[in-house]
Amino acid sequence: MPTYQLNINGKPTSIEAEADMPLLWVIRDLLKLYGTKYGCGIAQCGACTVHIDGTPVRSCVIPIERIQGKSVITIEGLSENGNHPVQEAWKDIDVPQCGYCQTG
Repeated sequence: MPTYQLNINGKPTSIEAEADMPLLWVIRDLLKLYGTKYGCGIAQCGACTVHIDGTPVRSCVIPIERIQGKSVITIEGLSENGNHPVQEAWKDIDVPQCGYCQTG
């Protein structure tokens, strides 16, 4: 199984995974970061959105082999202590409910 080098939420990370494994499952199953959600699996709903090199991308359809050496920011990476403006807005107006669409 190949090893991929990524930067996840500002931390250099080595990940051993099959080349066609979607980034979503790398994030959730291998890295145990559960803020990025599975929604539709066809890149339509946005629940799995992460930023790759600053661009929003639906992680359910991006294989790990396509992001070798790139920087990935998940919802957890916005702020370690939860004070990013988006996170603060969610708290201020009590946005989180089921969490399905938060990351998108």
